[in-house]
Amino acid sequence: MGRGKEQGTADDSRSKRQQILDAAYVIFSRNGYYRATVDEIIALAETGKGTVYNYFVNKEQLFYTLIKERSAGFEAELEKIAESDAMPLDRVQTMVRLFLEFYTTNAELWRVLMHEMRGLNCGEGHGGLTKSQSTKYQERFKHTIGLLEKVLQDGIRQKSFRPCEVNKAALGLFSVIIMMVFQGFVEKNPESIEKVTRSISDIFLYGMVRKDGE
Repeated sequence: MGRGKEQGTADDSRSKRQQILDAAYVIFSRNGYYRATVDEIIALAETGKGTVYNYFVNKEQLFYTLIKERSAGFEAELEKIAESDAMPLDRVQTMVRLFLEFYTTNAELWRVLMHEMRGLNCGEGHGGLTKSQSTKYQERFKHTIGLLEKVLQDGIRQKSFRPCEVNKAALGLFSVIIMMVFQGFVEKNPESIEKVTRSISDIFLYGMVRKDGE
C-alpha cells in the first residue's frame, strides 16, 4: 500500500513538472523570453507560484530546462548518426532530415532562442538573456554544428567530398536548414520534410551547375 502511494506521488510530481514545462513552451513561444512572465506560466499551468519555484529557481532556469529537455532526444540521435558507420553522404542527408523534423516541431521556441542570442550579439540590449546565459546556448549550437563538421570531415577523408573549410560548410548547411524552416518552406508533415531534405541535400552536396547529359 505504501509503495503504491509513493509511486502515485512521484507520478503526480513528474506530471506537475511537465505541466509547467508545457505551459512554459506556450508562453515563451508566444511572447518571447523577455516579455514572458512566470505569472503567465503559472496561470496557464493552473498551479501555484510555490509549486513552480519548487522545481525551477527562476525564469531563466525554466527556459534553459525547457530547451535542454526538448532537444535531448534530438541531440542524442544526431550523435548516433554522426558516429555511425554509414557513408558520409547518407549521414548528411539523414542529419538534414532530422534537423528539419526537430526545428519544424519546435520552430516557435527556437525562433525565440535565436532572437535572444542575436539581440545580445548585436548589442540591442532588449533585456533578455545576459552574456553568461547566452554562452550556455551558444555552446549547445557549437556542439550540434560540430557533429555536422565531423561528418563532413569524414567525407573528405574518405574522398567522398572535396577538401573545404568544414566549419564554414557546416555553418552554411545549418543556416540553410534554419532559414527554410523559419521562412515557412517546410510543412509539418513527412512528405514536405522529405522533399525539402532532398532539395537541400542535392543543392548543398552537388551544387546547381548542370552535369553533362542533363
